[in-house]
Amino acid sequence: MKKITLILGVHNHQPVGNFGQVFEALFRQSYEPFLKILSRYPKVKFTVHTTGPLLEWLEQNQPGYLKLLGEMVKRGQVELFTGGLYEPILSILPDRDKQGQIRRLTELLEKKFKAPVQGMWVAERVWEPHLTLPLAEAGVKYIVMDDAHFKATGLREDETFGYYLMEEQGRTLGVFPISEKMRYLVPFQDVNETINYLRSVATEEGDRCVVLMDDGEKFGGWPDTYQWVYEQGWLERFLQALTDNAQWLTCATFAEFAATHPPKGPLALPTGSYTEMGEWSLPAEAAAEYERIRHEVGDRGEMPRFERYLKGGIWRNFQVKYAESNQMHKKMLWVSDKVEKARKHLAKKSTPQQKALLAKAEQALYRGQCNCPYWHGVFGGLYLNHLRFANYRQLIEAEREADALLPAPAHGIQAHVTDFNKDGRDEILVETPAFHALLEPARGGSLRELDYLKNPINLSDTLTRRREAYHAKLLAMAHSNGEGGQPASIHDRVRTKEPGLEHRLFYDRDPRTSLIERLVPLGTNVEQLWKVQYDEWSDFHRQPFDFKLTPPKKKGDPLKVLLSADGLFKDGGEPLPLRLTKKLSFTPGHFHLTADYRLENLGHRAVKFLFLSEWNLTLLAGDAPDRAYFVKGRDLSNRALNSMGLEEGVEEAGMTDGWLKLKVDFKSEPPAKFFRYPVETISQSEGGFERVYQGSCLLFGQEVSLAPRQVFETTLTTQLREAAGS
Repeated sequence: MKKITLILGVHNHQPVGNFGQVFEALFRQSYEPFLKILSRYPKVKFTVHTTGPLLEWLEQNQPGYLKLLGEMVKRGQVELFTGGLYEPILSILPDRDKQGQIRRLTELLEKKFKAPVQGMWVAERVWEPHLTLPLAEAGVKYIVMDDAHFKATGLREDETFGYYLMEEQGRTLGVFPISEKMRYLVPFQDVNETINYLRSVATEEGDRCVVLMDDGEKFGGWPDTYQWVYEQGWLERFLQALTDNAQWLTCATFAEFAATHPPKGPLALPTGSYTEMGEWSLPAEAAAEYERIRHEVGDRGEMPRFERYLKGGIWRNFQVKYAESNQMHKKMLWVSDKVEKARKHLAKKSTPQQKALLAKAEQALYRGQCNCPYWHGVFGGLYLNHLRFANYRQLIEAEREADALLPAPAHGIQAHVTDFNKDGRDEILVETPAFHALLEPARGGSLRELDYLKNPINLSDTLTRRREAYHAKLLAMAHSNGEGGQPASIHDRVRTKEPGLEHRLFYDRDPRTSLIERLVPLGTNVEQLWKVQYDEWSDFHRQPFDFKLTPPKKKGDPLKVLLSADGLFKDGGEPLPLRLTKKLSFTPGHFHLTADYRLENLGHRAVKFLFLSEWNLTLLAGDAPDRAYFVKGRDLSNRALNSMGLEEGVEEAGMTDGWLKLKVDFKSEPPAKFFRYPVETISQSEGGFERVYQGSCLLFGQEVSLAPRQVFETTLTTQLREAAGS
């Protein structure tokens, strides 16, 4: 009789910072019913991987679920998998954090469930060959990867029914292939199709295994699956079929199979992830072309022949594609180094209180490494501002705790000149116990990051509006519906969460940063600024600025940064040389920045223009009642942060946040034009295209008329102040 082993598993994950109602909904729709039904079929062995954020939520909100899981582990039905505690992309972490995260989850599982943990789930199946060593050193015996990884090495499909060994510097790690065929069968097709497929790959020797380990949310949590999986009984039929066919179809855990079967041999898996990730990580134009090529090959029926060669990009491309992802990653590395410095600082002597503070910093660092907001695909990821906020909040908290364990800065403020972004150009990081500010002299002397430490938030975390490959589908759908063209193909059908999104596709020319200066025509209005349909008459916002630092001489003195650059004024006439100087003064304590501007006409003709100082800031919610704009002495008709408008002759204006108890206050001398508009992106998610508020753009403008050799001066002061709650 032909026989085969089936290894089943689920990976259950919710990101740090996801909404409580999302945890609760997926628990009811997927995690709870799945485990309860599985528990009634004790002969069906299973593997379960649950990430740290979800484990913490279950412990606090649904301990009965963990009790049932423990009973299934005890009777040998369930094997538990470890992983990075807070589901990081391991390849981009320092090795100390890779191993720290894995060991933390392994120790937690073994202590709670009293069972050995040998296998590991690799987040998003993002693999790089160097990972073999740190994973093996962390005690991992085997992992799972998509069979596409295996086929990319040249293996045939019939060679993927077993596990292999990878080696790095003498350490080995087992790797099992996840069957793509099974991923598409389960749970979407009739149970008999799955049984027939397994029967077709069974052998007389019975030494093969087929692995299916996939997102647990697909069993009820994905759109339209709850009714099929539970109400229409697919899961019960599936488990019953496995039980009924046990004479030739053995359900085993990874540990059981590895203990009774030798590896098929050595293997060197290439860098990669699952197929869709290869598409999403590419730049928009390349991603669109890659998708077209795959469809063309698939439509010709030649995918089995060419698929192993159609790999797309790699996960690290996201840090190139999205400056915001790179910034968050480099912030994480900076904080990780600080936590390590604090760890070494306390190595020789420390109090229990200091040890507790270090443990708190380490946990916050690990939570800030959660992978979800570092990338974007069909799932919101980077585009979901509450997930980016959650990671930054954790990283800022970790940095704050680490700073408390390290020597305090002299005079209450310090500056580091360093290549923070790892782009070959120096940045200036200004730090006090109340705020951290990152300046980029090479990019317009701009402010890239502004962290408020008391109620941690990165106020500069505003996402740039950029073209995505899938925007073409939105535009094509709107065109076909509106003008009677041909209906969209099966590959191009899309859903939208609200009508008219195609009319809000605006793309920024530059990254969304702050403290940047624009020279635009007089009469430029707020709608032109919002839609990026205005003329830019200078390039100061892109120019590298020379800089000079003046540290404080005594406590209470400000830290000063002098930034200067020469640029050209291009209004259609003869290009005119200008010189812009920004004198920045940071006071110790709460964030108080004075920017003294000096703009000199070095040319031989007079010019007129609108000088704008631009700030891009986020308070997370565009329409929350406790977050609003204000203009001193005026009642705004619409104060919501997702509104737009212009106020003339403004001396003081800004934003308030009752939740964070924070006020962002700008004062202009002389009084300025105050433009404001929302920064909103159109992104794709499981539920369709959606509009997401990413932040607000605030611009303070002065009408300028400069004769040859004449100088224009203005001052803009920015403060972060505590405000009353809502």
